[in-house]
Amino acid sequence: MSYCTVEDILVMIPESELAELTAESGDEPDLEVVAEAIGKAEAEIDAYLGTVYNVPLSSPSLLIKSLSVDLALYHLYGRRSVAPAVRRQRYEAALALLRAVAEGKAAVPGAEVPGPMTTSASRLFSRESLSDW
Repeated sequence: MSYCTVEDILVMIPESELAELTAESGDEPDLEVVAEAIGKAEAEIDAYLGTVYNVPLSSPSLLIKSLSVDLALYHLYGRRSVAPAVRRQRYEAALALLRAVAEGKAAVPGAEVPGPMTTSASRLFSRESLSDW
């Protein structure tokens, strides 16, 4: 399940601008390029959240959707030129929040925390058990 969709991106920028960022002709958005940017955004999110939560998230919250859109837009703008200041600020803010989550200073609503790690069997050999040898 994707953390955001093309429609979510189109809420933030007009279709004509998305076409300029993705398509060589500039007429219509190249959905493969958009999907690649969304994939990069999801990979970044999972890299940070994976230290604390089970990823990929089964039902991402609105917060994750928003972060995914900001990250994907930054990657799309980066294809053509330097990203506008507002896109860079939103990208950096998204990464700062993801870092805070990874450090345990913030939480993601509805994200699933992994269960306890499996433990190994007790030690067979120790100083005490081998003292007679």
